[in-house]
Amino acid sequence: MRKDSELAQKEFITPEDLLDKPLIVSAQEERDHWPTFGTLISDISRMKVVATYTLFFNGSLLVEEGLGYAICFDGLININEDSNLCFRPILPALETTPHIIWKRYQVHTKAAQKFLEKLQEQQ
Repeated sequence: MRKDSELAQKEFITPEDLLDKPLIVSAQEERDHWPTFGTLISDISRMKVVATYTLFFNGSLLVEEGLGYAICFDGLININEDSNLCFRPILPALETTPHIIWKRYQVHTKAAQKFLEKLQEQQ
């Protein structure tokens, strides 16, 4: 969010704080995860999605221009004292499961192969 927004003064925000606020969300989140978000609030129909992004950097530009509040993971962009943006966590925390996809018969570099092996060990 922008540092001059009303929610920026809070240490954390709740899903109810976002009701009736213009939201900018991941295109994938809008498609796949609203049911998860909906378990935290009583009336999901009051969530106002004004834009979606596929790359969060693009979403951050929309926030910077004052279009709305972006729902995202922390640390996706560099926010420092000189930035017009800030991050506030949503409580209770929303969690999602990451997915890794790769071509099954692709020839990988040794580093990529080692990375995939480490990921598979975590299953």
